[in-house]
Amino acid sequence: MVKHIVIGGGSGFVGRALSAALKARGGRVTVISRSKERGDMTWDELQSKGLPPCDVVINLAGKHILDMRRIWNAAYRDELLRSRVETTQALVASINQMARAPELFISVAGKCFYGSQAYQRAESYFDLDERCGPVGLDYPAELVSLWEAAAAGVRTDVRHVRIRLGITLANHPAQHGVADADRAGAYGVFPLLRAVFQKGLAFSMGTGVQPFPWIHVDDVVGIFLQAIDDAAMQGIYNAVAPGIVSNREFTEHLAERLGRPVLGAVPSWLIKAVVGRQRSTILLLGQRVRPTRTVEAGYQFRHAELGTCLDDLVGAQVQS
Repeated sequence: MVKHIVIGGGSGFVGRALSAALKARGGRVTVISRSKERGDMTWDELQSKGLPPCDVVINLAGKHILDMRRIWNAAYRDELLRSRVETTQALVASINQMARAPELFISVAGKCFYGSQAYQRAESYFDLDERCGPVGLDYPAELVSLWEAAAAGVRTDVRHVRIRLGITLANHPAQHGVADADRAGAYGVFPLLRAVFQKGLAFSMGTGVQPFPWIHVDDVVGIFLQAIDDAAMQGIYNAVAPGIVSNREFTEHLAERLGRPVLGAVPSWLIKAVVGRQRSTILLLGQRVRPTRTVEAGYQFRHAELGTCLDDLVGAQVQS
């Protein structure tokens, strides 16, 4: 049976990769976006017409919190909140009003749910998995908490999978036939880091001991596909690779593969000044997040360790 999957915010790089994978196996995909140019229906149409008949609803919508084009102020914080909470509320309301509900709702939030662990030594960090609550509240954790709360009201006869997404590393968009590669935030942080490192500006951030909970986009897609196929999956799953590293280790591995030296570290005060104190915790602090329930569900990571992930990404970048 061909499944019809509706993806809110499906025009982003994760949504495009997921859509391609779903279509490759015969699925029908409807993308909800802010404009008809980027999707099949708009959020305004969702509000007025509701969801079409479908089997699965996924929400990936949300403005990027580290968009450096935007000044960190109250207006931008409000946009971040609305882009996550209001889209989720709209999807939940539409699902709850359907005569025939979809079998599955996948809501997505971030690994920042767990709050920030702030230690000066790498060995002081402790593991956080799906069974843990927040260890501390900062702005990103509060944002994710509100985001997840908006999804919690979905009707109980719909299987609900809640995915907490780590820092997603992706190939150059040319690998997926994306035409708007220059659009900021269109394809994640990896191509931006690679470009900076290739210019000889390889720096870690702050102390460098903070965990860097990464995941390859192929594994993000793989976890979504397993959640769609496995009716036993329900509840929270961390979409992060098992082979977590520190920020300094990530910097060293990427710089080595690009043949560039690590020049040092960007001081914490400068990062706070550039990105804003509230969102600087994403870069300067961190969470040692583990995918315990994801592994227990039987998911086998294609890129469990950073070495194989970077070999794949750098190879694809060099060829593009």
